[in-house]
Amino acid sequence: MLRALLNTRMRLCFKAILLLAVFGLKPAAATPKCPPQNEMLANAEVVVEARVKSLSIGESGLLPADTNVPPRMIRVDLEITRVIKGKYPRKEATVYGAPFPPGPIMELSKMALIAGLGDGDTFEWELSRTELGPGLEFYSMNNCSFYKFRDDLFPR
Repeated sequence: MLRALLNTRMRLCFKAILLLAVFGLKPAAATPKCPPQNEMLANAEVVVEARVKSLSIGESGLLPADTNVPPRMIRVDLEITRVIKGKYPRKEATVYGAPFPPGPIMELSKMALIAGLGDGDTFEWELSRTELGPGLEFYSMNNCSFYKFRDDLFPR
């Protein structure tokens, strides 16, 4: 053991591990950052003002070939109060996502808790459409998409 500690490579490895522990990499350190919200708003096709009707986390029912993919999904049912940008004819939308970034999961959870408590229970959300195949689409929360929540609930 003493010989291993004196080895130059081992000392370098220990220093690297110590530096990583001190600076603490975040889980999403390897994922690319999303552009600023104002750029995403400019590129968004459909942006709505909505409130959370329900939020659930459960098994997706999908059968992924890769066993490392978590089978849990997040489902958010939105009540559309008005369309801010683009066209959206319905008064409701369902958004799906995975429980890993990017995606404002904590913010959506807080908005679900305050839904129906007053005027401040709405937020702005980009409906980001993802196509699985011909005629099979869904709205995703894991894309880099525009959202804007109340500032007083989410201090930065």
